[in-house]
Amino acid sequence: MSGHEVSLVHSGKEFFDLLVKLIDATHSSIHFQTYIFDDDITGNLIADALKRASLRGVKIQLIVDGVGSYSLSREFIDRLKSVGIDFRFFSKLPWQGITQAGRRLHHKVVVFDQSSTLIGGINIANKYNDVDGKAWLDYALLVKGPIVRQAEIICQQINRRRFYKFPKEKLQNHVSGGVKVRLMQNDWFRRKNEISSAYKTNLKEAEEEIIIVASYFIPSPRLLRILLVAANKGRAIKIVLSGQSDVALMRAAMYYLYRKLLINKVRIFEYKASVLHAKVCIIDRKTVSVGSFNINHLSEFLSVEMNVDVLDNSFAQHFANELNLLMQNDCDEILLQDFARRHTLLRQFSTFISFKLISWSMRLLSLFYKGDSRKK
Repeated sequence: MSGHEVSLVHSGKEFFDLLVKLIDATHSSIHFQTYIFDDDITGNLIADALKRASLRGVKIQLIVDGVGSYSLSREFIDRLKSVGIDFRFFSKLPWQGITQAGRRLHHKVVVFDQSSTLIGGINIANKYNDVDGKAWLDYALLVKGPIVRQAEIICQQINRRRFYKFPKEKLQNHVSGGVKVRLMQNDWFRRKNEISSAYKTNLKEAEEEIIIVASYFIPSPRLLRILLVAANKGRAIKIVLSGQSDVALMRAAMYYLYRKLLINKVRIFEYKASVLHAKVCIIDRKTVSVGSFNINHLSEFLSVEMNVDVLDNSFAQHFANELNLLMQNDCDEILLQDFARRHTLLRQFSTFISFKLISWSMRLLSLFYKGDSRKK
């Protein structure tokens, strides 16, 4: 769809100042869905803004994930409900545990008054804000235009547990009346794999350059093959990964892929300023995808995900330039000769085990849930 205004928003103070400003300016309705909503400084900042909005008559639907926001206290929830906020858990569990995780609400979306929407990968917690040091690196898009209504309907579908299909919109090269964007979903249970399919198609069709920023980069064998084929065709591929991860086993598992990527001339950059949590893909400086979708089995087959694809040369060029500066100033490039020197047989074995443990656990979890969902 064309006719949109799109702005890039960075994690940290920039994102949360904007979120409070948008909540305070809302007149009629807010649909708010996120994976993590913590009872901390940042969580209370946003909760207070939502309570102010509800007290002046704004209708608010807030849904948080039952695993990601498991630790929210009854007192915190009751304070929200006491002012009229419609608070719900998505798939609340009796206890936490990976074998009980199932289908998760992983997207991060807020819709304001049917006029604007924030969509990205930023959760509501101190670590995504500039509270306890530098915020985790992540991005969101502020979008105004026709897809805002579509985002609202998707939020309503999840809230009401009623689903129906939208007509598919194809991105076109000609843009008139604003920026052309497309709202993308991934939800295997509802037979939606728009984001994962778009990733594969865009990587195959790349003609010059691919930039990927990925927090938990464990691609499927098929997607990894597509990426390596693109590299062997001469596409310039840069992947920004986290030099410090909140999941140590995930960091080791990603490290196992380095050798194969480097041998195929894929350039790898490790972000070192804080934890990297972003999920971005830029193709040929023409198409940008930003959202909650991780390049791994969980996002492809288990979680409910939402991305925005933007087709605009100016926006893509600006974002690509920003990421190149990030690689230059805040990242260490991993070179093949240095990697080979550090990658001892013992480390190779340990990262292989980590990779297999992560890969198998993701697959087993998805198989467990698929089998369980067929019984329902």
